[in-house]
Amino acid sequence: MNKPLDQSVVSEGRAMDQGSLTGAQVLVRMLLEYNVEVIFGVPGDTSLPLYEAIYDAGDRIEHVLARDERSATFMADAYARLSHRPGFCECPSGAGALYSVPGVAEANASSIPVVLFTSGISLAGEGKGTITEMPHHTLFEPITKHSSVVNSADKIPETVRKALRIATTGRPGAVHLVLPTETMHNRVSLGAVSLHAEAECRTYPAYRTRSSAKAVEDLAAHLLAAERPVIVAGGGVNHSQANRQILVLAECLGAPVVTTISGQGTMPDEHPLALGVVGDNGFHPHAHRAVEEADVLLYVGCKMGSVSTIKWTLPSPRAGRKILQIDLDPTLLANNFENTLSVAGDARLVLEDLLARVPQTVKTSSPWVDDLNRARGRFWYDAKSQLLSDAAPLKAQRVIHELNRRLPSPSIVISDAGTPTPFITRFLRLTGDGSRVLIPRSFGGLGYAIPAVVGAWYARPDARPVALFGDGSLGMSTGELETIARLNVPAVMIHFNNGCFGWIKTLQSLHSKSKFMSVDFTPGDMSKLASVYGIRSWRVETPAQLEQALDEAFAHKGPGFLDVVTEPLINEIPPVYSWLRAAGKDPLQS
Repeated sequence: MNKPLDQSVVSEGRAMDQGSLTGAQVLVRMLLEYNVEVIFGVPGDTSLPLYEAIYDAGDRIEHVLARDERSATFMADAYARLSHRPGFCECPSGAGALYSVPGVAEANASSIPVVLFTSGISLAGEGKGTITEMPHHTLFEPITKHSSVVNSADKIPETVRKALRIATTGRPGAVHLVLPTETMHNRVSLGAVSLHAEAECRTYPAYRTRSSAKAVEDLAAHLLAAERPVIVAGGGVNHSQANRQILVLAECLGAPVVTTISGQGTMPDEHPLALGVVGDNGFHPHAHRAVEEADVLLYVGCKMGSVSTIKWTLPSPRAGRKILQIDLDPTLLANNFENTLSVAGDARLVLEDLLARVPQTVKTSSPWVDDLNRARGRFWYDAKSQLLSDAAPLKAQRVIHELNRRLPSPSIVISDAGTPTPFITRFLRLTGDGSRVLIPRSFGGLGYAIPAVVGAWYARPDARPVALFGDGSLGMSTGELETIARLNVPAVMIHFNNGCFGWIKTLQSLHSKSKFMSVDFTPGDMSKLASVYGIRSWRVETPAQLEQALDEAFAHKGPGFLDVVTEPLINEIPPVYSWLRAAGKDPLQS
């Protein structure tokens, strides 16, 4: 969808060199210069000039109407993650800005370049009790890389360039601009400003940085001297598009690769060196074992935060073990562990330089790797009883197993942070065909998956989007079912219906002596809810119904909604390391 700038826009600009445009028109012209094709948002009385300018741009920019400002930011977040281009969203003043906070915060903390425009009240009305008056820029300062007010229409072009530069460079993140009424209405003399874009900032990461030759040489020396090297791939690998470099390096070193949740999809899951997810949530026991037994650990694009390290207990302290870390943000290097070597730089560039110093031989087998794969084989053999269970209510494991059997190539699987997550991270299988998994991991907000499939579809129309979510998430994003139906997004949506906030209820079971409070609500047939919007829907209560519904949903060209009655998490503790320990079980044997 990377279409070139419409030549009519260029011609129009030349013809109007001696003329003028409103600030809103200037903003749209700048978006066109940056090849922006879609902006997600919700209208308001303060955003009328912006909407008029977008309307006048014809079909060169598509405005996607969301039903909630939070959803619009989630759409922009998913779009940016998958397109490797900044995601744009807009909302009106007052409550619109407040509702936008969750998605902007998640994007920024996850290193995703999302650009939010909020339309502010008139500058002349400040301090006079004007309805919806709020200091938007200060609201977003703590949760963005940059937040400011554009007080002059003449400043729009340079401010947009600065915003895109900040969002896409270094450690990418969210930026926010307030556009007061005067800024959007006032006219700009085209001869007085330059409406050019910085080509480098149309995608991210922009202005990729290399590390020093000495650091890369030291990195190669440590890895080539290792007897049991292990690569830990974080979300930064996907952001940097360094997947192929990780695979080649792993094969050159004979090094197993484990991933964080955000790093899923780094390598084909069936590869003999791809051992799965490590950490607390949905972990693979053989992946944990590889990390513990490694003599050299190479972390790439990984913050080494609380989940991937189980609150900094994995790996356990061991004399002689070397920890190497590559990250584009120097402030994250050696932040949580004592590194043997810290390398600052873009993951893909550093790995490319590293590969030039590593013998190009393919090694996918060794006595140690073979033993790890035998353990992996036993794990999947033992999991069959869960994956093929005919129990009712359905086990989440069975749902993921049946999904694996039908996932098209490629596909985008998006999950909310609650009930589905540990089962997706443990049992979902990706084949290295460009498929991706998206789960909001920084703040764990619910209500992400349903709106995110909209952004995913605009970013990757080649891949079928799949959303998985629980009751709590559905309650927070039901309105976007109408958006999906209106846009005919061919999403397959799977609702885990267990009538509760399952994640919190399980925690109350483990840590509050099963004193359940405010976690249960009335379950219902949610397929009827989706059908109200004309979405083809299925109520699923048995394995046979699940298989038939999935077959029909993937054969259907439009959106489909499966309301799957599933077992509550408290019935059987999910694969969460800390939960299993709290229940007195051995997580590596569960």
